[in-house]
Amino acid sequence: MVVPLLDLPLIHSGKVRELYELPADPQTGTERMLMVATDAVSAYDFVLTPGIPDKGAILTQMSQWWFEQLADLVPNHVLSTTLPAGVTDRVAGRAVVVEKLRMAPVECVARGYLTGSGWAEYQQSRTVCGIPLPDGLVDGDRLPEPIFTPATKAEQGEHDENITYEQMLQVTGPELGEQLRDLTLAIYRRAEGIARERGIILADTKVEFGLRPDGTIVLADEVLTPDSSRFWDAATWQPGERLDSFDKQFLRDWLVHESGWDRAGDQPPPPLPDEVVTATRRRYLDAYARLVGQSFTPTAPTARISPMATVVVDVMPKPEILDPQGKAVTGALTRLGFEGLTVRQGKRFEVQVEGEVTDEVLARIGEAAERLLANTVIEQYVVRVEEQQQ
Repeated sequence: MVVPLLDLPLIHSGKVRELYELPADPQTGTERMLMVATDAVSAYDFVLTPGIPDKGAILTQMSQWWFEQLADLVPNHVLSTTLPAGVTDRVAGRAVVVEKLRMAPVECVARGYLTGSGWAEYQQSRTVCGIPLPDGLVDGDRLPEPIFTPATKAEQGEHDENITYEQMLQVTGPELGEQLRDLTLAIYRRAEGIARERGIILADTKVEFGLRPDGTIVLADEVLTPDSSRFWDAATWQPGERLDSFDKQFLRDWLVHESGWDRAGDQPPPPLPDEVVTATRRRYLDAYARLVGQSFTPTAPTARISPMATVVVDVMPKPEILDPQGKAVTGALTRLGFEGLTVRQGKRFEVQVEGEVTDEVLARIGEAAERLLANTVIEQYVVRVEEQQQ
């Protein structure tokens, strides 16, 4: 049973996102929806528990940043980031008002590197979605040119399946299909260059498009987030050997290799351990900080009353900064037999706040963190509110 987050007509509840009906714009007549990104995380078509704290807000705000970088290439579906009157504070920072569009019936994927399902197909046929590739490539290799590899848009609980461009044209028609391909590759090329300048390899990405009543193609849903893309650390990228990720691949790897879950069986995945949730969240935060150029700060309710709330400031070395203490701990763990664990050593500050935790209070704590708690030349910080158990 789906329990909606808001007291609005629920249009759709997906694995990680909810859509609510809003009245049409009174001036333009544009049909509108409220799109809310939850903290749920999915893998292999299962929604996992628990969620990743702040994930919905991180992805929403990262998408907003990318929409700005792509504004001259393609219009996007966001009408406003100001929430309608009466919408509960619990969706602040993770909800946007968007156009209601007729969605294209395919997933649009661009790949600049060989990995994932593309690597699996390549090992069998030296192709990806029917596109021939050179011999001798290994997992993680950069492709000679980015390629467009569409997929079916499966119902919830079903698997998306890669299809050829020719198969896609049978669904979309030649004119729309060509436009979707060209836009997808243009978005990938722009984003790949931006990410590379910030020390991140954009291996591949999935984008979705909708159409306005006049036929205009609009970029929709989320875009270029750790949920819809593969982000690798450019500093450690070694094709065939090491592909350190800033996305949920870490979580997938835990499910397949360490959790004991049988992917081919009929049982759902086990709950995520705290350390996997924490490590996954940190990867999302690292991706945000590198790409956007500043640390993510959760949006707090405008008036959140608590007898004694705890505000936590997490301080970590910036990803590009050498961390000798973390490196020493990583080496010690390896010697003790804990392979595959990389530690970066940070600091945690707890700030006790009496009464209401408001935007103003959090802004003051953020200023304190900027001036004293973190050395912002080499460190990044996150301010968040922790609920106290009664």
